[in-house]
Amino acid sequence: MIAFLSYIFYFIAASASPLQRRWLAKNKNINNEGQVRLAFQVTFITVLLSFVLPLFEPFHLKGNTFYIIGLSLICGLFGAGYFVFSYKAQKHVEAGVGTLVSNIYTPITIVLATIFLNEKLTPIQIIGTVFLLIGMIVVSKKHRIGKLKFDKYFMMMLLSGVMIGILSVAERALMKITGFSAGVMLSWWSQCLFLGLATLITHSKSVYTKKDIAITGVLRFLQSLSWVVLIFVVGNLSLVSAITTFKIVIVFIAGAIFLKEREDLPMKILGSIIALIGLLLMK
Repeated sequence: MIAFLSYIFYFIAASASPLQRRWLAKNKNINNEGQVRLAFQVTFITVLLSFVLPLFEPFHLKGNTFYIIGLSLICGLFGAGYFVFSYKAQKHVEAGVGTLVSNIYTPITIVLATIFLNEKLTPIQIIGTVFLLIGMIVVSKKHRIGKLKFDKYFMMMLLSGVMIGILSVAERALMKITGFSAGVMLSWWSQCLFLGLATLITHSKSVYTKKDIAITGVLRFLQSLSWVVLIFVVGNLSLVSAITTFKIVIVFIAGAIFLKEREDLPMKILGSIIALIGLLLMK
């Protein structure tokens, strides 16, 4: 029952957060400015709220210090990269399309987990990867420039998915080494630090109200919390990565209803179904 409720929590949080960011990008930021600073502000809120994590498991550091520092830096670098590319692309890529494309992280997570976390990649999972790629091609008709070529925003969203795949494995490795609370908090703090540096370097300025930032930050925290809680409860990164892809369908339906993103709807439905079949094969 706990696992079932954890999945429900994830589906709600992981659907609400990208939909809200897409709405914000479309309605509150015509020039798509200040995305790096927004990402930093959102992760800073996540860091502040992360102090609830010791309620699940006491915070304590253990394990090889070199590995902990190295994995924390990997989480920071790739987590910051994910936020920057995803936030910059979200204004130009519909919510459902963005969710589908960024789910390239699932096969990447499984491959890396096979190599570094001793989780096996089965022939069925390879077939699932093929279905995922086909689904992305079908749903990306709007963003296709030429045969198998896509515009920069589509590619940025795709790259964000690659980065979150690497982040997920590094974060999971941290959790295994030093425990749930410490591993997750080190990962989130490191991402916030890297985004803070990126904000200083790019001189990104805030264009959103404090209310918008707060809502975005809380929703992102709930999404991140729901993910790590699932990992904590289920204890299998590959299984969680596969099953949680059902959010693709939820985001497409919600995007069509609330954001009126219905262009090429039949193709999007077909692409999401193909991708969902592929990703579910990888459990």
